[in-house]
Amino acid sequence: MSRHEAEFLQRLRAAFLVEARDHLLAIGTGLLALEKGASLAERGTQLEVVFRHTHSLKGAARAASFPRIEAICQAVEEIFATCKRRGRVLSAPHFDVLHRAFDLVGGYVDAGGRMEQGASPDAGAAVLGELQAITRGDPGVELESATATPQPSSANAGQLPPAGEAAATPEIEVGVPGPRPAITETVRVQTPRLDRVLLAAEELLTVKQAQGELADELQQLEARFGLWSKRWLAAQPALRQLRNLATAEDATASPAAVPAAGTVEFLEWSYGYVRSLESAVRALARSAARGAHLASRQIDELLEDSKSLLMLPFSALTETLPKLVRDLARDQGKKVDLEVSGENVQLDKRMIELLRDPLIHLVRNALDHGIETPARRKAAGKPERASLSIRARLLHGNLVGIEVADDGAGLDPQRLRQAAVKSGVLGEDSAGQLDEGQVLELAFRSDVSTSPIITEISGRGLGLAIVREQVEKLGGRIEVENRAPQGACFSIVLPQSMTTLRGLFVEAGGHTFVIPSAHVERVTRVPPAGLKTVGRHETVTIDGHVLPVARLHQLLEIPASAPPGALLPAVLVGSGQQRLALLVEEVLHDEEVLVKRLQRPLVRIRNVAGATVQASGKPVPILNVADLIKSARGAGRQEASVPAGGGEEQPLALRVLLAEDSITSRLLLKGILESASCEVKAVADGVEAFTALRSEAFDLLVSDIEMPRMNGFDLTARVRADRKLADLPVVLVTALSRREDRERGIDVGANAYITKGSFDQRHLLEAVRRLAITREPM
Repeated sequence: MSRHEAEFLQRLRAAFLVEARDHLLAIGTGLLALEKGASLAERGTQLEVVFRHTHSLKGAARAASFPRIEAICQAVEEIFATCKRRGRVLSAPHFDVLHRAFDLVGGYVDAGGRMEQGASPDAGAAVLGELQAITRGDPGVELESATATPQPSSANAGQLPPAGEAAATPEIEVGVPGPRPAITETVRVQTPRLDRVLLAAEELLTVKQAQGELADELQQLEARFGLWSKRWLAAQPALRQLRNLATAEDATASPAAVPAAGTVEFLEWSYGYVRSLESAVRALARSAARGAHLASRQIDELLEDSKSLLMLPFSALTETLPKLVRDLARDQGKKVDLEVSGENVQLDKRMIELLRDPLIHLVRNALDHGIETPARRKAAGKPERASLSIRARLLHGNLVGIEVADDGAGLDPQRLRQAAVKSGVLGEDSAGQLDEGQVLELAFRSDVSTSPIITEISGRGLGLAIVREQVEKLGGRIEVENRAPQGACFSIVLPQSMTTLRGLFVEAGGHTFVIPSAHVERVTRVPPAGLKTVGRHETVTIDGHVLPVARLHQLLEIPASAPPGALLPAVLVGSGQQRLALLVEEVLHDEEVLVKRLQRPLVRIRNVAGATVQASGKPVPILNVADLIKSARGAGRQEASVPAGGGEEQPLALRVLLAEDSITSRLLLKGILESASCEVKAVADGVEAFTALRSEAFDLLVSDIEMPRMNGFDLTARVRADRKLADLPVVLVTALSRREDRERGIDVGANAYITKGSFDQRHLLEAVRRLAITREPM
């Protein structure tokens, strides 16, 4: 073979590999539709489609010199020709052979056409032998008559018949896609070139922002002339007097007349000059506004058109799942109906590539952990055939939602707790204190698996951890809704594109940051008095839910730039079942930004997912919400708020009432408070404490809960019910550590809840110091 012929064959094979994948996808979809057991007319249509694609694949393989693929396609063609000629249909074992044959062809194609690196010749020979046996009608693989085939029913759906009986209903059921629209003109373009075009279009977002800022600045400049006009009108009486002085009949006799005349002339000239500047600025402002509007519209259209070049339908992500579900269901002896919707939802091609593994993990997890065997489903009163649905839909703010739901057994919280304890992720006491939402989060932890044995499908405790990590890397979030015993639903929310996202601009520590809007639930303001301490964490109650609180400048380890005001801006963010109220210094605005991924050596920075560049050229970090929640949980404590510039802790100088029935605890707590310059009065129970509060003035109440005559809960409730004492800060220090006790402490109105089991005097003093900020000493 000459050098020119070798180069031509190489190009021909490269084109074949692209074409072959399209043929294999169409053949696989057609085989599943045939296996579904539809009407004779539909079977005939699908048989014709599969036959044509197999014939085309055979011809292309012959032209590109792939004899193994050609031989397999020839054998399959003979089977389909027999079916068409004799009006026969295939049984379930026949479809298994056909799927194995095209899996082998797919292996050859995935090997890049290097046949010696693909499957072994023995594998190809074995598959060819099975295919030829079907054609010959050997025992065990006999072709079945179409006239003898009963219509599928719910009674025998999915059961494999013995040799000689009618064709069986398949193990999965998928909707057959309709005919694709004809493509009149196409051209193949290398994706790196499209990537460069899209990147250039996305860079124009900076131009759009610059034009918008220029228009805003000119508008603000124009508004400043309004202030000048007001001042000019206010000065008119004085100017009239000056003008009268300059034009008086005896002006020549007055020594002040000549300067007055010059001043009047200059002021009149200035008035006309400023008015001309105002007209010029107004014209520039209008022109800039029109230019910004035009640039914004054209850049948005160009960006949308450029994105569409790299957009793929959701079906590109799910096209291989029917075959995957079929094979896994048959291997595990389960019956599953797969339903896919939202195939036309568009996603960035790069998102499609990076979401393929997480989606496969979720499907495998549902089949292995969630969906039961037919016998168990029947015993539970469920249909023998399970339902697995995958749905994609467009959400607000350029977001996409993907749901993977099944009607299996759902998640077992008790088994998750046991798995977490067994793997060493949590201790028994900690696991017992988790609520259901926190327990479900354990499913996403590495090394936590409820599978009793490690298999090729599951048992390693990595699947869902990989899913969450990948989804969060794409700027999205994943949540799970447990519907046991009727299944579970995994919901993914992520941006439609990797390079742009909508973000909320906030300020903390004098710096600007972007929080991805996909993680933002709402923005609100909370009073400092609404913050309460439970254990070592600040909390706030919003819409009846108690949420942990974190200050953004503390998580990012930067000093606060200003003391807190009367109301604290809070951004409610969430990642999975975990939610956090993030306190910032100011909420600025939200807009679509261009994401700049971090490059080496800054590939992975805690709490930072990337950056964007403003029109002024200033880089703004884009925060990683999942990292922020982990940082808030791992910090274990909230530092006391210190005014800007303050470094040393000042003496508290508060008058504190301490209610504690234990002499030892009373002496310990009193000593700690007095060491911080507090004046402490100690009493033995709640009745004495309430009497002291009614007769004396105190800045703070520190109380135990389990006390004679009146416990700490009742004492706190009576304090909140008293009009004069309602605003008094209350700190509960107790040995009761159950979640129910903490919630009751919050319900009765305590500002802080500190357990003695993990007692550290710093926790008490930090809580007292924080509460002292919101209340002036008496």
